[in-house]
Amino acid sequence: MRHNTIDKIICEFDTGLRTLLAKPHSLRPHPDQDIAEASLSESEKKHASALMRINHTGEVCAQALYSGQALTAKSAATSASMQQAALEETEHLAWCEARIQALGGHTSFLNPLFYAGSFAIGAIAGALGDKWSLGFVEETEKQVGAHLDSHLRTLPDADEKSR
Repeated sequence: MRHNTIDKIICEFDTGLRTLLAKPHSLRPHPDQDIAEASLSESEKKHASALMRINHTGEVCAQALYSGQALTAKSAATSASMQQAALEETEHLAWCEARIQALGGHTSFLNPLFYAGSFAIGAIAGALGDKWSLGFVEETEKQVGAHLDSHLRTLPDADEKSR
C-alpha cells in the first residue's frame, strides 16, 4: 500500500511520540546481560550515566534523522531503508535507556528539542536527493563511531556493562 503525504506525516509523528515518550523495547537480548555489575563509586556512576545520557540522546537524534529522511526521500527504496535504519536504532535506544536507569541516572530533558532539530535536518537532507541523503547517513555514522570511541576511553575502567 502506498501512503500519501498526510499518512507519512502521521506515521512519522507517531514515531516521534514513541521515541520520546514510550519505553523502548529491544527485540534482542541486552549485550550486557551476562556481564556482572561492577562496584562503582558514586562519581564513577555519575560520569558513566552522563556519558550514557549523551549516547541515548544520540540515538534519539538518529531516530529523528532517519525519520526525517524517510519522509522526504525521493525514492520508495530509500524511504524504506531509512525507516528500517530508524527501527534498528530502537535497539540502541532501549539498551542506552536501560543502562542509564541501572546507573541511577535519567535521560536528557532536552530530547524533544534534539529530536525536532534532527528531524528537520534529516528532512532537508532527504529533500536534497537520495545521493545527499545517503552521503549524510554515511558521514553521520562515521562521526558517531568516533564519538563513541572517545566515550569508551573515558568510561571508568571497571564499568564493563556500559561498554
